[in-house]
Amino acid sequence: MSDGAGDSLSRFVVEGAAVRGARVRLASTSAAILGAHPYPPALARVLAEVCGAATLLAAALKFDGSLIVQLVGAGPVRLLVVECNPGPALRAMAQWDEARVRALPDHATLDALAGDAGAARLSITLDPREGGPMYQGIVTLESASVATMIEHYLAASEQVASRLALVANGAEVSGLLLQRMPSSQPADDLTWARVSRALGDAGADAVAAAARSNEGLAALFPDDDLRIFTPVEPRFECGCSRQRVGGALRVAGRAEIEEALAADGQVEVVCEFCARRYLFTPDEARALFPADGAAAPVTRH
Repeated sequence: MSDGAGDSLSRFVVEGAAVRGARVRLASTSAAILGAHPYPPALARVLAEVCGAATLLAAALKFDGSLIVQLVGAGPVRLLVVECNPGPALRAMAQWDEARVRALPDHATLDALAGDAGAARLSITLDPREGGPMYQGIVTLESASVATMIEHYLAASEQVASRLALVANGAEVSGLLLQRMPSSQPADDLTWARVSRALGDAGADAVAAAARSNEGLAALFPDDDLRIFTPVEPRFECGCSRQRVGGALRVAGRAEIEEALAADGQVEVVCEFCARRYLFTPDEARALFPADGAAAPVTRH
């Protein structure tokens, strides 16, 4: 992995110690996500950071399914969702109050965007690809930092000591995650203290360099031998389709569809993740509802 590499996610281990890590660089992926809507600078930065955190979290958990990070709040940002699917394939969206977000400084943190911590909730949901029960954990908004909140989640839900650093620069986000494995022994104390301190003390340029190249990663941990696994390339992938939009319209119901047709002469749906527009003529919209009133099948998202 060289400085010229594009989007990349790779895992690594510290040789001779029960310490593992992962690093991510999202450039074209985050640019595609942020380019779908006119996100204000503060929201764009935080959304990019959450995308990086979700990608690293999915890699650390080695989970075969969808990992969804969702913020619901009563502040300038009402909703923020990042979904990381196997691949990894990412999509993200947010709903916000334009005037309230624009009034915040560009460096505003997640808790400022969410508003009152007592009315906000950050949840992390694991949805298995092959079915089965979903798991959801709740992260309190006790910290202004996305990285610190994810560290708290891993410590509380996974009982794994972790250190996370995230750096957003324009549309690009870089991140590193370190974890002390459950099999760790007292002999690993010094190694964990050394590498976690190095990441905690690293500046933005050092974190970005470590996410971008093997040389940068080695420079961040000069006293340790690292084994770096083959990287994979994250990508932006929405997954919306006309069939799925049709299923959502059926859920909305015939009355709501007829109301939209009466007002506009057609039904238009805009995907909140990728901004793709779907148009349904009156005949196409009404064809979603069987003539005998029986329920049509709905495609699961």
